[in-house]
Amino acid sequence: MSFPWVEHPKWRKVWIGLLILWAAFALLGTWLNYGFQAARERPISWAQAMRMNVSAYAIWALVLTPIVLFLCARLPLGRKGAVRFVPAHLLGMSGTVCIDVLVKTLLHTRVYPSLPHLAFTVQLRQYFFSQTEADVQIYLVVAVLGYVVAYYAKVRSQELHASQLQTNLVHAELQMLKMQLQPHFLFNTLHSVSSLVSTNPRAAQKMICSLGDLLRLSLISEDLPEVTLRRELEFLELYLDIEKVRFQDRLVVEISVADELLDAKVPYLLLQPLVENAIKHGVSRRPGSGKVEISAFRDSDHVCILVANDNGTSDAVPESDRLGIGLENTRSRLRILYGSGACLSLQELHGGRFQVEVRVPFQPWEIPDRVAESLAMA
Repeated sequence: MSFPWVEHPKWRKVWIGLLILWAAFALLGTWLNYGFQAARERPISWAQAMRMNVSAYAIWALVLTPIVLFLCARLPLGRKGAVRFVPAHLLGMSGTVCIDVLVKTLLHTRVYPSLPHLAFTVQLRQYFFSQTEADVQIYLVVAVLGYVVAYYAKVRSQELHASQLQTNLVHAELQMLKMQLQPHFLFNTLHSVSSLVSTNPRAAQKMICSLGDLLRLSLISEDLPEVTLRRELEFLELYLDIEKVRFQDRLVVEISVADELLDAKVPYLLLQPLVENAIKHGVSRRPGSGKVEISAFRDSDHVCILVANDNGTSDAVPESDRLGIGLENTRSRLRILYGSGACLSLQELHGGRFQVEVRVPFQPWEIPDRVAESLAMA
């Protein structure tokens, strides 16, 4: 806990605020002294009233307040310095009283030129007995104010530091999940390519070209936790081009998305693992063709995304077996990005169909200029 009121902008503002406060007291005291002396029929000039108050408050504003704050900085609240806390502040009180009394004694003849001049020791003793109580009270007020401000600044600093740590942890966790997801998808695609190299070289070549476009698009958006639904659909189309080469006519895809949702925020790489899961547990396990339906609509303040597919076998597949790395990854990212505001659920429909439903908060998003330029170049 420290008081760098000269170096840190926040503490400079605090110090300026204290100076303004002392200046306000000086002006108020000047007006009250002038009126008080006039009411006693012992009028004084405005210059005299100003000298009396400005000199008194200037000592505290420019000399004693920095000393008190310095002592508070050297004696932070806590168990570590508890033994010397009280003795040090008692010594600080004595020092500020002595400084205040000494300075006022030296300035007495200039501040009160009309009063009789007393001997230095006599004047010093008078100031000592008249000012000690007020100086101790002011010392305590300034010290308490200093500790309160320092404690508040420390708490805010800790909150900011904790917030930054939390943000960094969230970002790191998202990056880790994305790094898990991209190799998983890449390995699956390369496996499909390798299976076609010997049987259908032309199709394998087409898949490699599509894979290159897909990876280029993914690298452009890899640092973004969220993208538009439009961008996710473009990414999904490239992925489906690869899968259509692999499955030919066996894969039937229907996409239905409301136009108003195309610029809504969704997590990056949301649709691809959902569709990959649908193909894995649907089309790839069926002897004939299989359909995958992708739809999105707005439900109140949420975007609802549905991915449904025909079941690949006649036997029911447990949800734990259907999730895999893709959906577990997606569920984790939804939790990190939106907390309880988003969810992923899996359900069995009539006719042996399965459906994955994702709900995320509806948030229209304008792509930042630098990102828009990068995406335009893709």
